[in-house]
Amino acid sequence: MSMQLPSLIAASLLCLIGASIHAQTFKCTGADGKVTYSNVACPDSTQSVRPVDTSANTLDGSSLREKVQKDKADAAQNEAKEREQAAAEAGQRQQAQARAADTAAQDSAAYANCTRDVERQGVTEDVKAELYAACRTAGSNQRRSGMAEGTIHECVRSVERTGTSATDRARQVATCHGADVKPEPPVMVLRPAARPPGPQQITNCSGNQCSDNAGQRYFKQQGSGLIREDGKACQLTAGNAVRCP
Repeated sequence: MSMQLPSLIAASLLCLIGASIHAQTFKCTGADGKVTYSNVACPDSTQSVRPVDTSANTLDGSSLREKVQKDKADAAQNEAKEREQAAAEAGQRQQAQARAADTAAQDSAAYANCTRDVERQGVTEDVKAELYAACRTAGSNQRRSGMAEGTIHECVRSVERTGTSATDRARQVATCHGADVKPEPPVMVLRPAARPPGPQQITNCSGNQCSDNAGQRYFKQQGSGLIREDGKACQLTAGNAVRCP
């Protein structure tokens, strides 16, 4: 047992020396001057130079590995952000489409109700065409003003209980629904101008036109003939009086 211990110690030392030798690089110069590098000691036939330290030529990959890992992490983070942004944009588009569909449905229902109540008044086709076009704005005006369905219904019923004409009822009914009904043009009643008593007299002439004391115009013809502005043939008599038989 005591004889084996020195042998084990010697073997361990040889291993350490061998590991140290293998861990080094030797520069060997031959007789012909040729230089070689080896990880073992130079042969006896060559000149041995001190071991070369190659630790400076060893690449340190730790920083490169850290950069690669950081780039991967950044790429994964950017990809996650892009997916999140795409999902948010898709959600916004879906909400906008849902709102547009809801608005279209409201407009369609408001138009149908407006034209139905206008139709019930029994108006002429031209009045219906005018009010049907106005009913297309009912939906947007109802949303803007917050008109409730019950309020519209009561307004229509109140109009239909009045004794106005069918056209007036139809226009008021469309207004109840929020339609942009244009006001009717005023009706102008033309009454004939009051003429002074007795025969009319020419009071002014300019060129081939004359006017009488009632403001009527005449166009001169041959001789004493005159044509009144309404096409009536007249004659100019004594004292500039006008006679229109």
